[in-house]
Amino acid sequence: MEAGAFFLAGLSLFFYGVNGVREKLQQASGRRLRNVLARFTKNPVIAVLLGVFSGAVTQSSSAVSFILSGLVATGLIPLKRALPVVAATHIGTALLVFLAAINIHVAILYLIGVTGLMISFRISERHGALIGSLFSIGLLFLGLDLMKKSFLPLPDCEWFQTLAMFIKEWPLAPFLLGMAMRMFIQSSSAIGVIAMTLQHGGLFDETQAMILICGTGPGVALSGIFLSGNLNGTPRQIVIYQGMINFLSGCLVGIPIMADSLRGHRFMSSLLDHLSSNAPDRIAWVYFLMMAVCMIAGLAILPWIEPLLKRLSPPDVESDLSRPEFLLDEALAIPETATSLVGCEQRRFLELCIALLDTAREEGAAGMSENAAVYHGGARGLNKEITEYSEELISRPLDSETMHEVLNLKRRQEILGPLEECVDGLVRGTLDSTSGSERQLVMAGLLESMSLIMLTALEAWMNGDPQELSFLLQLTDDRSGMMEKLRKNFRAEENSMSPEDQSTLFYATTLFERAVWLMRQLGLTLRGDRESSDAA
Repeated sequence: MEAGAFFLAGLSLFFYGVNGVREKLQQASGRRLRNVLARFTKNPVIAVLLGVFSGAVTQSSSAVSFILSGLVATGLIPLKRALPVVAATHIGTALLVFLAAINIHVAILYLIGVTGLMISFRISERHGALIGSLFSIGLLFLGLDLMKKSFLPLPDCEWFQTLAMFIKEWPLAPFLLGMAMRMFIQSSSAIGVIAMTLQHGGLFDETQAMILICGTGPGVALSGIFLSGNLNGTPRQIVIYQGMINFLSGCLVGIPIMADSLRGHRFMSSLLDHLSSNAPDRIAWVYFLMMAVCMIAGLAILPWIEPLLKRLSPPDVESDLSRPEFLLDEALAIPETATSLVGCEQRRFLELCIALLDTAREEGAAGMSENAAVYHGGARGLNKEITEYSEELISRPLDSETMHEVLNLKRRQEILGPLEECVDGLVRGTLDSTSGSERQLVMAGLLESMSLIMLTALEAWMNGDPQELSFLLQLTDDRSGMMEKLRKNFRAEENSMSPEDQSTLFYATTLFERAVWLMRQLGLTLRGDRESSDAA
């Protein structure tokens, strides 16, 4: 019961830590931080060394993989540069097996304690997202540590000793036991230590201990499937990649050892005799060999693995929508070009807002809430990218004309961001309405009007037609009187709507009124651009 409680608590802390790392990194993922990490992993040799160091410090390739999945999910580093780090992590974990014991429990507690106090007392709020990420990483490691501790006493348990004696006559059993143990003990190196303990205690012979270690390879793949249930898209590709290379290494090293055991050959034993005459050392060398094969296989398949990973775990639609199509870091050196790219990305942002609106206008929209959430998440991510790019552009040396243009673009994005929030509120209010109800009919009318205004704005933006622009400004003329009339109808005594529907519609009309005002401000910025162009 105590072991089960430790494991359950550790599992919950692990999941909470994984989610926390991803959320906090999302807040901290500025362009400068992204550029630093991109440069740090650009060199393959440095990326491999980083992986080895990470594995040695954390003693858990799974933990490193999930942290990297958070970095990839937030766009801090591309998938292609994260995979070599994952592959090299496994070599670092061999340190534990050679030292036979290592304890990072105290370091984990210090990390949680210091960062937790900093969060509680709001110390260094400027770096709050980074501190929150470290706190979540501490929880992730604490969860893994609790899961390890819950199963480390297994060799001393009477029932486990009985099981070990029972499977001595079944050559494949240690391999399957290693797979099962890796599902629960989230560290292959810790299982390596257990294997050495079992051999030292006489419960397993040397070959069985080696086969037990090899079983952890496929176990990593199964564990990844279990723990990555809340991941999708590119972050899950990292976990799949880790599982694939571990599965390959476990089989490539384990099959020859099992073949020697079944046929009485000594090919692997002779090879290991050249490395050491001591049984525990030979077991440790098997673990190192398996991790080396894992890294070599991981690096060898890098040139062609990405297409396969995309088929196994297609990229997340929301991540794709939030990824800029026009913003290029190289263009920042040429501000005149960068401003044009920002304008193109802002126009794409408006198209994304229209697509969000359409999710509630289509027939059968009641089942479109998931699509609406995807478009809303993508728009929020793209809004952040455009804002950060504009701020980076402002910090560059600019002439007065370009500075005026950049400030105008920044002002336009300050209009588009709140506009998307208004559209999202209108969409959610429509999707939550009962089909055919009076509330739904009113919401549908508001959406149709908003759609007409936004499509007109897009046409005026794309074509630069002064008539379209004039029509947009007419459509966005003051609508407060019309909205107030609607609100009076909602309050009328003969109105049969429920208080909840009335409240929703009051809020919707307020959102609509604000959205119309924002669209008018957008139209004014477009008119300013045209007047500047004509003057030039």
